[in-house]
Amino acid sequence: MEMSCLWTRRLLLGANSVLLVKHPTAIAFSSLSVTRSILPPPPPLISLFSSSRRSLSTTTSACSPPLHPHSDNGNDAVNAAAAAAAIPLESHKMLLKGMSYTELEKWVQSYGFRPGQAMMLWKRLYGSGIWAHHVDELQGLNKDFVKMLGEHAKFKALSLENILTASDGTRKILFRLDDGLVIETVVIPCDRGRTTVCVSSQVGCAMNCQFCFTGRMGLKRHLSTAEIVEQAVFAQRLLTNEVGPFTNVVFMGMGEPLQNIDSVIKAADIMVHDQGLHFSPRKVTVSTSGLVPQLKRFLHESNCALAVSLNATTDEVRNWIMPINRKYDLGMLLQTLREELGLKNSYKVLFEYVMLEGVNDRLDRPFFFCIFFSCEYYCFIQPMMCKCSILI
Repeated sequence: MEMSCLWTRRLLLGANSVLLVKHPTAIAFSSLSVTRSILPPPPPLISLFSSSRRSLSTTTSACSPPLHPHSDNGNDAVNAAAAAAAIPLESHKMLLKGMSYTELEKWVQSYGFRPGQAMMLWKRLYGSGIWAHHVDELQGLNKDFVKMLGEHAKFKALSLENILTASDGTRKILFRLDDGLVIETVVIPCDRGRTTVCVSSQVGCAMNCQFCFTGRMGLKRHLSTAEIVEQAVFAQRLLTNEVGPFTNVVFMGMGEPLQNIDSVIKAADIMVHDQGLHFSPRKVTVSTSGLVPQLKRFLHESNCALAVSLNATTDEVRNWIMPINRKYDLGMLLQTLREELGLKNSYKVLFEYVMLEGVNDRLDRPFFFCIFFSCEYYCFIQPMMCKCSILI
């Protein structure tokens, strides 16, 4: 299975502004080297070629329109099929990492134990450097409570398949699900003391972005909340001693996160809980190819950061490389961002832009974008006359 994960350099701007990316960096794990992908002029299916130095992500979650025009709601028939396909081996046991803290507290109380026991369990699942995977790792808890957990709780949603290491220290972890499918999680260390874990939200992807390998797989199923959360937990358990504390989470692995919005929002809430993994909401970033209704819901319900995979400044180009644009075009996407950012205080959005040679990097079409949305979306004729535009 040939997969990779996108990470980008970011430019921080002022309040209610946008984060723009010029050269996203990707790690190509098929050869564990950095490559540059080139897209030819528009055939319907793009062949990817490689040369040295730059790389193109092949599993960017932000690259994805729905396989079916009306299936971009996370609560569609895919969920039902996924539930049928993902029956756990210990179906009588409760998967702990699928519950929010409030749900865990109620579940613990339903067995006659105090709410304080739920907090102690929560900290052993997500905090204190324990990241418990088994009932034997719950030292310090009430013996009757531990016995109950052994009989009624399930700790793991994933099993480790393999770890691949790139020359720059980036690790790609392959996890196997209970139904036998495989997903990827990528851990990206940084010299500046930042370590990012890139998690998947689906098995495969329905969006069919032309530069994304995962899109060619089609959508197999959505991941559950537990399967998303445990990628971050398991990765920390495996690699914290080698790469140091994890500081950032990005939903930029396999799949379109906002097509699985219920599980993604719940997983992000668990990740930022102050008694658990305790990531800063601004350091948990959910990426999208531009599902407008779900984007609005995410901005209303979550305090975590948002990234939009732009990759083109015209509908003509974006329709070709990101078919979701045919349903939610640039005008609709940017207008939605204008409206929603106007309601939020000091909120920043990251724009991801993968440079595709000969497709969206031409010098005859300058890539200017109005970051304050006070004029046109992009300025092609006389961009420097726009006082609030910035070159990307």
